[in-house]
Amino acid sequence: MIPDSIIVALQKEMQKLGYISRDAVNQIAERFHVSPTHVYSVASFYQQFSFIPQGKNVIAVCTGTACFIAGAEKILTMLKEELGISEGEITPDGKFSIQKNTRCLGKCSTAPIVMINERVYENATVEQIKEAIHELR
Repeated sequence: MIPDSIIVALQKEMQKLGYISRDAVNQIAERFHVSPTHVYSVASFYQQFSFIPQGKNVIAVCTGTACFIAGAEKILTMLKEELGISEGEITPDGKFSIQKNTRCLGKCSTAPIVMINERVYENATVEQIKEAIHELR
C-alpha cells in the first residue's frame, strides 16, 4: 500500500523545486521509513512528477494516436521553433519546458490536447498555443 503522505510530500517537493531531486527522494524515504526505491517507484508511476528541472510553465503535448492524427505534431514543431528547445528541455530563462513523451491526457474526443501548467487546451491549434505562449512571456 502506498501512503498518501508520500504522494503529498512529492507534490510539495515539485511545488518547491519544480522537480524531485535525489536528496528529496532520500529525505522522503527516511521520513516515511521506506526505501528510496519505494519513493522513486511511486514518483515514477505518476506523470505529474519529474526527476529533471522543469520550467516555470510546463507544456505537455499529447502525442497519443488520436492527438497525433489530429495535428499534435504541428503544435510540437511550432513549440520547438518558438521556444528553441526540444522535448525534455528547459528554456535558458527557465520560463518554459516541454514534457517528453506525453501520451494520452484523457480527452481523445477533443484532440489534439495541449496542457500548459494546469490549463487544458482541447481541439488545440498552432495559433491558439502560440498565443498562449506569448501571453505567458
